[in-house]
Amino acid sequence: MKKTSSAVTRVSTDMFIQQGSWALGFLFIVLLIYIGVGIGTSVGVNVREGIAEEDFFSITYRSTKGFMLVIGIISAYGFLSYYVRHGVTRKDFFNGAAVAAVYLSLAFPVVVGLGNWIIGMVTSHDAGSTPLMQEFDNSWLLMLASYGIQIFIYYLMGWMIGSGFYRFGWIRGLGWIAVALVLIGFMDALWQFELASIWEQWLPVTTAFSVSLPVSLAGSVAVILIILILIRLITRRVTIKM
Repeated sequence: MKKTSSAVTRVSTDMFIQQGSWALGFLFIVLLIYIGVGIGTSVGVNVREGIAEEDFFSITYRSTKGFMLVIGIISAYGFLSYYVRHGVTRKDFFNGAAVAAVYLSLAFPVVVGLGNWIIGMVTSHDAGSTPLMQEFDNSWLLMLASYGIQIFIYYLMGWMIGSGFYRFGWIRGLGWIAVALVLIGFMDALWQFELASIWEQWLPVTTAFSVSLPVSLAGSVAVILIILILIRLITRRVTIKM
């Protein structure tokens, strides 16, 4: 039992440090883009309609989902083989990687929120005036909770897709992308309909459809459990690639 606990702690700590360093690099790039957009807007270059009203948090809020999806995929290919070859069981890796994803999903909102506060002090940008903040009724707590939950799920989706490709190959692995798209659509309906412009071409969704916070949270927990179960089933007896 002690050995298992130690392995899970080692995996979670190592992965959090490694992926956390990638996250800092990602945030630095987003910061440079934010500064570049600010400079462009000040000289009259309209990069995208409404972007001048967004702050650093708003830009990071949306782009982090893609980042978490990518490193979730990498976790299946890059980390699973490494740890199993070094004596870590598949179960311990699964538990350790899940804990590392939780750590990262908790750290992101804190770091981004702190960075946005510092930037706001320098630029005097009113964070409460952003469209994103208004979507959450000017509640920082609600926005941070939504941020952490959604990026955690996107990480799990990437992990599930990567695990599907890792075990079943490229052809059957494509099926896991289809599963992830269904879950992304469900999550989009639970939170903000950010992807409505895409879905409404094929599905009768509407931004007028609203979901209460308890339903959003309960639905998110259900999605998290479903994805974790699927990942565990995929990786439980997977053959490790050398």
